[in-house]
Amino acid sequence: MAHYYSLGKIPHKRHTQFRDDNGKLYSEQLFSTEGFSSNYSLLYHVHPPTQIIKTEEPTDVSPKPATDNIL
Repeated sequence: MAHYYSLGKIPHKRHTQFRDDNGKLYSEQLFSTEGFSSNYSLLYHVHPPTQIIKTEEPTDVSPKPATDNIL
Protein backbone atom coordinates (compact mmCIF):
# COMPACT_ATOMS: atom_id res chain seq x y z
CA MET A 1 0.00 0.00 0.00
CA ALA A 2 1.29 3.45 -0.88
CA HIS A 3 2.28 5.77 1.90
CA TYR A 4 2.80 9.49 1.40
CA TYR A 5 4.80 12.02 3.33
CA SER A 6 4.68 15.66 2.31
CA LEU A 7 6.78 18.58 3.37
CA GLY A 8 5.96 22.10 2.27
CA LYS A 9 3.52 23.24 -0.38
CA ILE A 10 2.65 20.54 -2.94
CA PRO A 11 0.03 20.22 -5.72
CA HIS A 12 -3.21 18.31 -5.17
CA LYS A 13 -2.35 15.90 -8.02
CA ARG A 14 1.04 14.50 -8.98
CA HIS A 15 2.67 15.02 -12.41
CA THR A 16 0.76 18.22 -13.19
CA GLN A 17 1.81 21.80 -13.80
CA PHE A 18 2.73 23.26 -10.42
CA ARG A 19 3.46 26.96 -10.20
CA ASP A 20 4.57 29.34 -7.49
CA ASP A 21 2.66 32.47 -6.47
CA ASN A 22 4.27 34.44 -9.33
CA GLY A 23 3.25 31.86 -11.94
CA LYS A 24 6.74 30.38 -12.40
CA LEU A 25 6.69 26.65 -13.12
CA TYR A 26 8.40 24.31 -10.64
CA SER A 27 10.59 21.53 -12.07
CA GLU A 28 9.49 18.01 -11.16
CA GLN A 29 11.99 15.21 -10.46
CA LEU A 30 11.36 11.58 -9.59
CA PHE A 31 14.21 10.27 -7.43
CA SER A 32 14.88 6.71 -6.32
CA THR A 33 17.90 4.61 -5.46
CA GLU A 34 16.31 1.30 -6.53
CA GLY A 35 13.93 2.20 -9.35
CA PHE A 36 10.16 2.37 -9.10
CA SER A 37 9.78 -1.03 -7.44
CA SER A 38 11.02 0.57 -4.22
CA ASN A 39 10.38 3.85 -2.43
CA TYR A 40 10.82 6.99 -4.48
CA SER A 41 10.43 10.71 -3.99
CA LEU A 42 8.66 13.22 -6.17
CA LEU A 43 10.63 16.45 -5.78
CA TYR A 44 9.70 19.94 -6.94
CA HIS A 45 12.53 22.39 -7.60
CA VAL A 46 12.52 26.17 -7.88
CA HIS A 47 15.64 25.88 -10.07
CA PRO A 48 15.93 22.81 -12.34
CA PRO A 49 18.51 20.28 -11.11
CA THR A 50 19.75 20.00 -14.71
CA GLN A 51 20.45 23.72 -15.03
CA ILE A 52 23.84 24.42 -16.68
CA ILE A 53 25.91 26.64 -14.42
CA LYS A 54 28.97 27.06 -16.64
CA THR A 55 30.61 25.60 -19.73
CA GLU A 56 34.27 25.12 -20.57
CA GLU A 57 36.27 24.57 -23.74
CA PRO A 58 36.16 20.95 -24.98
CA THR A 59 39.06 18.73 -23.91
CA ASP A 60 40.69 16.17 -26.21
CA VAL A 61 40.11 12.73 -24.67
CA SER A 62 41.11 10.62 -27.69
CA PRO A 63 43.34 7.63 -26.84
CA LYS A 64 47.07 8.06 -27.30
CA PRO A 65 49.45 5.17 -28.08
CA ALA A 66 51.83 4.18 -25.28
CA THR A 67 54.72 3.98 -27.78
CA ASP A 68 55.16 5.15 -31.34
CA ASN A 69 56.67 1.88 -32.67
CA ILE A 70 54.37 -0.89 -31.52
CA LEU A 71 55.45 -3.38 -34.25
